[in-house]
Amino acid sequence: MKELPARQKGASFIGTLIFLALLGYGVYVGIQYVPQMIESKAIDSILRTIKDENKTDPITSVEDANAMVIRLLQVNEMNDMTDAFKVRLRENHIVIEFSYDRKLNLLYKVKPMHYEKTLRL
Repeated sequence: MKELPARQKGASFIGTLIFLALLGYGVYVGIQYVPQMIESKAIDSILRTIKDENKTDPITSVEDANAMVIRLLQVNEMNDMTDAFKVRLRENHIVIEFSYDRKLNLLYKVKPMHYEKTLRL
């Protein structure tokens, strides 16, 4: 007498394809988002460094603050961000503002990402 074939063990072909498609989409979005996150954290670090250095050696002019930001951008190899910041004097305080845009392609739409960071000394 012949036995009936056993039920399938493991994942189906369609289930595996769906899993691989979702994994691929996650990797695709992650490859775009992770560098933006690292860039944002680097700018946070630059502003934190300026704030810490200002406590020990106060920055007295807009030109000094501008030079310090440019120097720190060069140290972090972020020379392309030199157009993304402004140093201003407001109400007797030096204000450093970073403002830049990036795009995140989600396949079904391109999402604009706007980043703004401000430090008041």
